[in-house]
Amino acid sequence: MKESIGPYRVRELLGKAGQSVVYSAVAPEGRQVAIKLFPARLSGNPAAVELFHRELRTVAPVSRHPNLVHILDTGQEGDRLYLVMDLVAGTSLDRRLKQGRPSLSEAFTVMRGICRGLAQGHQHGLLHRSLTPRNVLVSPDFATVKVSDLGATGFETMAQSLTATLGTGEIRLGALYYLAPETVDGSGSVDARADLYSAGVIFHEMLTGRAPGPKFALPSQLDPTLSPEIDVVVLRCLARRPDERYASAGDLLAALERLEETLRLRTLTEIRGISQAGSRLLGGGESGTGKRPILLYVGLALLVLAALAGVGWFLAR
Repeated sequence: MKESIGPYRVRELLGKAGQSVVYSAVAPEGRQVAIKLFPARLSGNPAAVELFHRELRTVAPVSRHPNLVHILDTGQEGDRLYLVMDLVAGTSLDRRLKQGRPSLSEAFTVMRGICRGLAQGHQHGLLHRSLTPRNVLVSPDFATVKVSDLGATGFETMAQSLTATLGTGEIRLGALYYLAPETVDGSGSVDARADLYSAGVIFHEMLTGRAPGPKFALPSQLDPTLSPEIDVVVLRCLARRPDERYASAGDLLAALERLEETLRLRTLTEIRGISQAGSRLLGGGESGTGKRPILLYVGLALLVLAALAGVGWFLAR
């Protein structure tokens, strides 16, 4: 492993992204950073080098947002270009999903973070174009959600093109499921709504444990505990035609917030109804005796507790 990259002292290898590698490192002032080191062949292409620096100069100020990975610096180490970013405490969403599905509340939290990060980029004319769970970083408690690689599409596309030419393609087959149809087949111009398609695929995967393919089941069909209203949001994100999707990341965020509030109020209403039913059952006296048998009280109490436990499980789920 390299000891240093430019002025940054390398600590450990964090992982690989295609032909690129990512390290944790320490900046000269002591700041913890992550460094993405790109394939050597890219630095031999003057157009790639120029595009790399031009794109990142544009992206860096936009990336100063709570839901984006902040880009700090770029440079070249020998024959390899590198990108310096904030080191995010946590892991990529794809690794987190391998441990199991997040709760419904956690899935909504991740989606809100994705939407806010995308909205920040879209407002400045920056698209992602290749959003997958690999590009979403989350902390263990999901309090932190950050989108990475936003706006580096031109350079990344050139990198993939060069790699494909050399016969060592980097695009995983599974990653195609996250791409909007117009991105894959060139059937139309690509705009911000392509990123919303990718976000919808990620939402589906968090809810069900699987990314939808060309023919997919609705989330409520795969998990009956999920409300059909969730299907409506997912289906609109995954519409093949861009004009049938949400118009912006802000619109998708608003729809998610409305849906989450609706589900929360419905659950509270169910809890209140169960509590009131239990009170009625346990409250009245029995005609002619003035009291109910103790076994009846115990049985009714156990029924109410079981119902409340079921609602509690739903909230946690």
